[in-house]
Amino acid sequence: MPDGFLGLSQRLPPQNQQAEQALLGALLANNKGFALVGEFLEGRHFADPINGRIYDAIRARIVAGKLADPISLKAEFEHSGALDEVGGVAYLAQLLSCMVGLINAGEYGRAIRDAWHRRELIDLGETLVNDAFAPGDRTAAQLQSNIEARMQSLAENDRSIRGAMSLDDAVAAAMQAADEAARRQGPAGLSTGMPSVDERLGGLEDGTLTVIAGRPGMGKSALVTQWALAAARQGVGVLAISLEMSATQLGRRILSVTSGVPMWRMKRGQHADCAETLVKAQRELHGLPFTIEDGGGLTAAQIAVRCRAAHRRHGLGLIMVDHLHIVRPEDGDVRQGATWAVGRISGAMKRLAKEFNCPVLLAAQLNRGVDGREDKRPTLPDLRQSGDIEQDADAVGFVYRPEYYLGNSPPEQKGDEGREQYERRMRSWHDSKASAAGKAELIFAKVRDGEPGTLMLQFDAQTTSFREPGNGE
Repeated sequence: MPDGFLGLSQRLPPQNQQAEQALLGALLANNKGFALVGEFLEGRHFADPINGRIYDAIRARIVAGKLADPISLKAEFEHSGALDEVGGVAYLAQLLSCMVGLINAGEYGRAIRDAWHRRELIDLGETLVNDAFAPGDRTAAQLQSNIEARMQSLAENDRSIRGAMSLDDAVAAAMQAADEAARRQGPAGLSTGMPSVDERLGGLEDGTLTVIAGRPGMGKSALVTQWALAAARQGVGVLAISLEMSATQLGRRILSVTSGVPMWRMKRGQHADCAETLVKAQRELHGLPFTIEDGGGLTAAQIAVRCRAAHRRHGLGLIMVDHLHIVRPEDGDVRQGATWAVGRISGAMKRLAKEFNCPVLLAAQLNRGVDGREDKRPTLPDLRQSGDIEQDADAVGFVYRPEYYLGNSPPEQKGDEGREQYERRMRSWHDSKASAAGKAELIFAKVRDGEPGTLMLQFDAQTTSFREPGNGE
């Protein structure tokens, strides 16, 4: 039977004893080699637990500024019995005969870690197989979610081995970004399609999390969708995680924004006289790198899996998630309470921005308390379970439309209200409606590396879209 068909129990887990001994010998001979592996290698990565314990002892002494050699480690291990299985402390001297040159220490360290990574993957596979066969209350979806969460944790662990950047390199990268922004006469990050927003944020920069929040009906989903569409028009791959709307609904919204045809006309099939406009908009949108995932009830781990798949297929330049408060928390997080669960999800969204080095646009919900205030303009404490969201986000903006709170029906006359008083109240209501019609405020309460402030926008209820006021508006 070919090796590929051998059962897991018939094969030895991946390990590289020669690399483990060679690396330990090199470190014992010259502690400078630790700088080549110390950032990413730990004792638990060694297949042989004895080698792992020796590595941890070497690491502890070097980090403490002490010498780590066979003599100093002999005093530590001589009476512990930890090395009895390999011949006692004489094993430390034997390791020196296995040493490699410092130039190869990093390569051996990576080989040891790669073997550990493979063993972890095998363990994940065996766990999945065993759990899938075992009877129990957990559904297949729950089993998959648990494995995906462990996969995410493993991936995050692996990403931590990326090298640090010197201050010189960081400053050079910042200068390059500034020069590029000057050459294109635009923001440092992706343009939102709204110059005033780009000016406020500096665009949507790689690795950042931007939270746009509002009460239901304010248009937060519409706004992040417009910005995501603007990014796709710039040629970057966009993944829209639409947990509230189906892909068809989101497609209708984008088609409405692009064509100017009201969504209700498409929903009711009353678009015959503007079919040509819709076809033109469809051609304009054709081929844009914009992918929609509309699966409801996704966890942060499942969202991460979909992001990685999208990245493999066509690259990923922006992630949009609509919205935070309907991302399904992991079972363990639920038991810790809603605030804890939301904080975990918020942190996961920030990690996505870092993992894919792209902006993440995250819509979020506000507490109902804002509706009971006289001044209904939101502030940071109005974010539901706000602490971690505020901390994780690089920018937090609130969508506020005063017209929404004025309602569509005129106020009724109160029982003890005279006609003249009621008419004055009616005139005031009509004046307020006229003044607030189509107006929206985008209130940036937090802008990292920038200034908070409020931007004025125009809102078109027919297409559920925003635009910046033109000259004279």
